[in-house]
Amino acid sequence: MASLPGKFDQLSGQADAFKDKGDDGIRQWRVREVLIVDDEEPLLLTIADGLSIYKKYFNLHTATNGADAVKILKSAPVIDLVVTDLSMPKMDGFELLAYMNRNYPKIPVILMTAFGTPKIEEIVSSMGVFRYLEKPLDINSVADNILEALSVKSGQVLSRARGNRNGPHDKTGYLSGLAGRGYLKKTMP
Repeated sequence: MASLPGKFDQLSGQADAFKDKGDDGIRQWRVREVLIVDDEEPLLLTIADGLSIYKKYFNLHTATNGADAVKILKSAPVIDLVVTDLSMPKMDGFELLAYMNRNYPKIPVILMTAFGTPKIEEIVSSMGVFRYLEKPLDINSVADNILEALSVKSGQVLSRARGNRNGPHDKTGYLSGLAGRGYLKKTMP
């Protein structure tokens, strides 16, 4: 499955968030494109929901394995950042990183894994990974790392976006439905 169906297939931003030079050399605004790859669909849905307040800054694409991520990389006009898990079927994160190093060396990668070791951290740092995040993931940390990788200055992100988290959070601060699994924890800014 290349992308999750429905509203999570692509969270589209309407605002102009980033400057790029157009064909005429004049700076133009555009929303960035972020691809998140993980074989756990509930985690992808949770991340997509948690990051939906940033749709002004980036569109979110999802894939459930490295092979589907490659299809998206080949078919999308541009992907500005890839956030990927290591352990996945069909094509794991190491294979995806190797493919990206050969074919898309300028796209930054944020790696996320539940099985981090110093050896894995050493290997991925030598592969040019922008960041290394360990699961369970904190949605604020994920968002901060994505925004940093996309070169969004903290002042550009509206403070009300951080305070307006009207998503499916329970009173403990965990995202509802996944609190017992320890996937994603909401923290206060």
